[in-house]
Amino acid sequence: MSGAVIVDTDVVIDLLRGNKQAISFFKSREDAIRFSAITVAEIYAGVRGKEEGIAIRRLFSAFPVIATTSEIACEAGKLVQIWRTSHSVEIPDAIIASTCLVLDAELSTLNVKHYPMFQGLIPPYRKL
Repeated sequence: MSGAVIVDTDVVIDLLRGNKQAISFFKSREDAIRFSAITVAEIYAGVRGKEEGIAIRRLFSAFPVIATTSEIACEAGKLVQIWRTSHSVEIPDAIIASTCLVLDAELSTLNVKHYPMFQGLIPPYRKL
């Protein structure tokens, strides 16, 4: 799946809030964008109102959502073991990271500190 981009929750939140940089990013990578099932859960956990719920459903129906397989889960557990003490990596971020690793996909996040396993990770845009 090389060429795919797994988009982290923070970038999705910016998109849903109408951030122009996030919108531009999504338009520029439209064919490559994927979501981890974890991101779907995190976004739905913060839904505010019926209209936002509709927008979220539309977004997640427009792009592939990658389920957490046992291979992804096993890799996530290994990442937590390696990085929990030094960087406080927790299971949700580890699952997103392992999804990228298993699928050989790029990670798009603004929270690069949450992903020490990706050296040189650069956010897709900087907030103004």
